[in-house]
Amino acid sequence: MTELEYVQDTLAAHFRTLLRRLPPPGAWPSDEEGDLTNLAHCYRLRAIAGCLETGEALPYVADLHRAGQARLYYLRGCAQGLTGTPCFWRTSRNRAFFDCLAINDLETAEELARLCDDRWAEALEYEDDFLFPQFLQRFFLELRTPHATPTLPALLDRFARVIGEEESPFYSLCQALHARTPALFENSLEAIVQRRATNYARAAHFNDLPPLLLHTERYIDVQAVAIIRLARESGLASSRQEYPRVPGELCELARSRQPFPPPHAWRDLTAP
Repeated sequence: MTELEYVQDTLAAHFRTLLRRLPPPGAWPSDEEGDLTNLAHCYRLRAIAGCLETGEALPYVADLHRAGQARLYYLRGCAQGLTGTPCFWRTSRNRAFFDCLAINDLETAEELARLCDDRWAEALEYEDDFLFPQFLQRFFLELRTPHATPTLPALLDRFARVIGEEESPFYSLCQALHARTPALFENSLEAIVQRRATNYARAAHFNDLPPLLLHTERYIDVQAVAIIRLARESGLASSRQEYPRVPGELCELARSRQPFPPPHAWRDLTAP
């Protein structure tokens, strides 16, 4: 069995379990296990695995769209007080925001950013790990609502206080987006994807991560694809087209219009 065959078989088992536990439309599962958040992540992993296996665009787009719709259903339940725990509602678990940016589904990305709990879960994460996706979400929302009250300078100041004298490519990338500085953006994103590549290589050596992640997200960085799409949406004029673990064709795909499956398709693996 190849690595990707293992991934597909394992994901199929996860999908069967998670979908079997799913209540009917209009109801939400308990959030103790994070079923809807995990389901959205499984769709991302299947999107990556399929892309690595076949290179086909439509299944990749469809699965990232399913990830976004599953997360959106969850966040709508959170907004109504019908589900949600700090562990899974928090910003750093809102991966599907980036999944939607990566397929040019800006409307869903906007709703995911608006509905996400934007409070730092101090007991669950480092503050800088929260501030990076929080800044990216706020940056996107301010692009979508040009007359909104500015929040980015305060977030950058907070980020700077948290990291102190430490050099952080995550902070630098946020600075670059805010100031529309192409060279700083390119250098920061390069440092981020290289750091992640090193971390994945180390994890593979010591067997520190589940094989599902090592055989998928180790090779394609969906968040980085989304960040490049975000930079282009902001008008940042970067000439660089490709980074390690960030295929140029996926960055181009993020700028194009693609057909999406029906919004309910995430509930049914047999849906088109």
